[in-house]
Formats: sequence, structure tokens, C-alpha cells
Amino acid sequence: MSLMSWDLLGHEWAERLLAGHIRRGETRHAYLLTGPPGVGKRSLALRFIQALNCPNPPQPGQPCRLPSCRICRQTEAMQHVDLGVVQAEKEGGTLKVEQVREMQQKLSLMPYEAHWRAALLLRFHEAHPSAQNALLKTLEEAPPRVVLILTAETPEGVLPTILSRCEVLRLRPLAPDVLEGELLRRGLAAERARLLARCTGGRLGAAL
Repeated sequence: MSLMSWDLLGHEWAERLLAGHIRRGETRHAYLLTGPPGVGKRSLALRFIQALNCPNPPQPGQPCRLPSCRICRQTEAMQHVDLGVVQAEKEGGTLKVEQVREMQQKLSLMPYEAHWRAALLLRFHEAHPSAQNALLKTLEEAPPRVVLILTAETPEGVLPTILSRCEVLRLRPLAPDVLEGELLRRGLAAERARLLARCTGGRLGAAL
């Protein structure tokens, strides 16, 4: 199986959908990516943001991802000035309303350098109900050139009022033999690749 142009395995359909939104000028103001831990939600979100903001895309919807491209490089490291990352302080913790409000203040500003100002809200199922409710105002009245990408394990972990305002993409694990093949390609020994592919349930991030 060959990798798609975003260098993601197993989520080709999601890449086609998101790249299509960019090419047609139909980018939504909010997306929710769901799936088990390690399935690739954060990686997909970062590729999407790179595709939105790359200053020299080889083609529309395709980031260059070259080391010389500062926007692609800093986005990959979640360090770009026009990318805000919001998450609970630790896994299993609580994403607080103050964090959402701080993010909202930054989103009210025009992008500093990139085409879009992006907010990546990781593990949003850990958000306190007051934090989820606080986000509603931004979802209902999103500033121009702002995109919000939420990740959660399941749609049920997000308030229905949030869910109804997001484009939902449900990511699923790889078939174990596909993951095993990818781990072999990356240089793992056959026995270890087979074991990891099965004990992680086909989740590439968890296996890595």
C-alpha cells in the first residue's frame, strides 16, 4: 500500500475530503476528528493545517512539507505563531474554560503570517462542560480566516451543541496486517512488528 501525499496511512478518504475542501474554497470553520488514542487524529489535523497555510504548495490542498518551509516545519512542531494548541495539562485531566477563553482572544486577531489562524483543541472530550459551552460562541460566530479542529475519542464525548456545528470525521484503526507491513517498512523486526500490530489494535501512533 502506497502512502498518500500527506504521508498518512489509512486515512486516505479523510485526506481527499479535506484537500477537496481547500481546493474548492469550501473549508469549514470547525472540524471534529474522532477515534481511539493513537489512531492519527493529531497527525491528520496538522497535515490539514499545513495544507491550508503552506506558502508554496505543489498543488492546491497539498503542503510542501520541506525542511526549508518555515510554516510547514513550525506547524509540524506545533510551534507556529498562527497555530494555537489547547489541551488538558495531562492526559486524563480537564481542559478548563480559562484555556478556551484565552484561545478565543487570540482567534479574534487576524493571522500574523499564514493564510489561516488555526486552533487545535486536543482530547476535547476532557473539556469541562463550561469550557465546551464557552466554545459555542466562537463556533456560532467564527472570525474570518479561522479554523478550529477538535479531537475526541468519540462524538459522544462532545456536547450535542458542539457536535452539530462541526464537520465530523471518524477515524478508524488500520487492519493489523496493514499496520504490520508499515512497521516492517520502517525497519522493525518481523516478530516485533506482528506483535505491535496486534496488541495496539491497528493504531499506528500507539505502535510507534
